Amino acid sequence: MAIAERQALARVDGVDFDLANVTVDGRGTVSSSVYDLTNWKRAIGSPLTLEAILSDPEALLDWFGVADIDYDSAVAHRQRAEIMQSLAAWVRAVKGLPPSPPLLHGGRLAAAWRQHAPLGRGDTVASLLIGDRWGAGRWNGSQGGLTALGLTLTGAAWKVAQGEVLDRIWLAAVTAGAQTHLQMEVRLRGYAARASQKLAARRRPGRLKDLLLLAMARPYVTSSHVARSLELTSAGAIKLLTIATEEGLLLERSGQASYRSYAIPVSEPVSSSTAGSRLAATAFEPDFWGEEGEIEVSQEPF
Repeated sequence: MAIAERQALARVDGVDFDLANVTVDGRGTVSSSVYDLTNWKRAIGSPLTLEAILSDPEALLDWFGVADIDYDSAVAHRQRAEIMQSLAAWVRAVKGLPPSPPLLHGGRLAAAWRQHAPLGRGDTVASLLIGDRWGAGRWNGSQGGLTALGLTLTGAAWKVAQGEVLDRIWLAAVTAGAQTHLQMEVRLRGYAARASQKLAARRRPGRLKDLLLLAMARPYVTSSHVARSLELTSAGAIKLLTIATEEGLLLERSGQASYRSYAIPVSEPVSSSTAGSRLAATAFEPDFWGEEGEIEVSQEPF
């Protein structure tokens, strides 16, 4: 879902997001390469205290990555002094807002950011990062793009909405984003359950489980990636991928004779309208992938 959130933020920013620019380290942390042109991508998944948002402009700009800007270059639309002045005006406007619950207040912070546009570029995506951090992002369920994901799914005209209309759109987006997270969690758990049955039926599963765990954490895998990650020979990695494909546990997605890539057969949710209590119940069934049959339940609130 961290990748889906990055895709949603890129769409809001008007950037083409190529999955080839995504990297996932051994701990499952998602990052993007220099070829990802999304503005302020440094803030995605990065920590920032709620206090710093309104009281520490230097920390806030560093969170966005503004400190890395060359102000003499063409991409710097505003000088730092101008940014700080506009940022101070935004803080004054936000402090004048009436008190409201965190999820709702995050949307109002985001709307005020778009009105003042302190950064001079990428302020639309910056506003969603700010609003998400204040709202859904104060829990572990969001990497910064949960609300953006919901906005892209609902298709509402949030950029021009104001007042109570915008409040309703924002809260609906948070709901849609959270439901999408839940749908994907359920689909991945369903896939894990089916895969565990396949593994149990094999007399010699070998490194097949390791391969599937690797594939579940990434948008796709290649033979070279598998060989490097699992410390296999190229021939061994290709054989393992072939077995997984024949068992229906992976799909070859490139359609090429060489440089093939493989993904798990789990589709991404395209709508959040059908998510309901049934999904919430099945999301916490036993984890078939825990060590020694241990039941592990996600601690991330939705």
